[in-house]
Amino acid sequence: MKSIGLYIHIPYCLHKCGYCDFNSHAVDPAEMERFVPALLSEIDHGATRIGEEREVATVFIGGGTPTTLPPQALETLLSHLRQRFRLAGDAEITLETNPATLAPGLFERLREAGVNRLSVGIQSFDAGELKLLERVHSVAEAHETVKAAQAAGFYNLSMDLMFALPGQTARRFRKHLETALALRPEHLSTYNLTIEKNTAFYNMHRRGQLAMAAEEEQLAQYQETLGVMAGAGYEHYEISNFCRPGRECRHNLIYWNNGEHLGLGPGASSYLGGVRSRNCKLPARYIREVNATGRAIEFEETLKPREAMGETLMLGLRLLKGIAIDAFEARFKTSFREVYGKTLDGLLDQNLIQLDDNRIALSPKGLFLADSVILEFIT
Repeated sequence: MKSIGLYIHIPYCLHKCGYCDFNSHAVDPAEMERFVPALLSEIDHGATRIGEEREVATVFIGGGTPTTLPPQALETLLSHLRQRFRLAGDAEITLETNPATLAPGLFERLREAGVNRLSVGIQSFDAGELKLLERVHSVAEAHETVKAAQAAGFYNLSMDLMFALPGQTARRFRKHLETALALRPEHLSTYNLTIEKNTAFYNMHRRGQLAMAAEEEQLAQYQETLGVMAGAGYEHYEISNFCRPGRECRHNLIYWNNGEHLGLGPGASSYLGGVRSRNCKLPARYIREVNATGRAIEFEETLKPREAMGETLMLGLRLLKGIAIDAFEARFKTSFREVYGKTLDGLLDQNLIQLDDNRIALSPKGLFLADSVILEFIT
């Protein structure tokens, strides 16, 4: 039986940033005290869903900002995970953090509790850009956080940066990349700022108060990123992700290969046995549901074969190596070309994908247009 990934969602943040459409909510100490026991109860229920024989290869604790929880709560959570799940001996255990939540001794305690990979949400090394993004940390705190993590023994460190911000140039973003690389992270994620519905930025953009970078500038910054990262010896293994050799995010690889995963916490999603499910998002409701039934699932569906194929392509084409056609055909017991031949030929004619005897992948041109290219396979 194949191993799975485990995702834990901590929904609390110090502040809801203007661009953020993740399931995050303002810190509420009283509610957080009720949330942790509810999460532990859902962990118990989740362990019964996958069974004792199923090995957990990766754990990703995300949010929100998990380090808004008290250190003792995080230690209790990690200890409970080890008690209830069969974690692999080399399990990758990632925890997201925000520089504004850095506290003395925090990273040492997390390291002792079993976390072996940190993901730091930096986004920018410019004070003005941080203010625009409504980030609550300073440039100095970003540097201090990385140095404190490394001093605590975290040798698998990831950073997030955002590009194509209003008024940002390729030259300025290059400086951010160089600043990040000087801190020697093992992994770097670079995300193009996008306007998502139900965010403050979306409302500002509709009112004409927020001008997005022109597509040419977005492309220039993406290409600048590719050049800088390649020159620094990092592998570009997914549209937005770069790493030192062997330092890919193993948890995210499970998602991109459309592998099975169990999600716990408000709004967390699972994919088990061909069934996709999602928990309710509101923390207060989540707590009530778990306390009453041990679970908080509000949506569940069994994917039809064509839907599962589309999701496999949607996720797998994000990887630079793309998808092995023989593995796809073995999984779905069908001919790839019979199902997608017309789409395939059209994208090949536009030089948006690459195809060899056994693998389909986005072309260099297709990488920047990934969303629209991938959409061709799922419509």
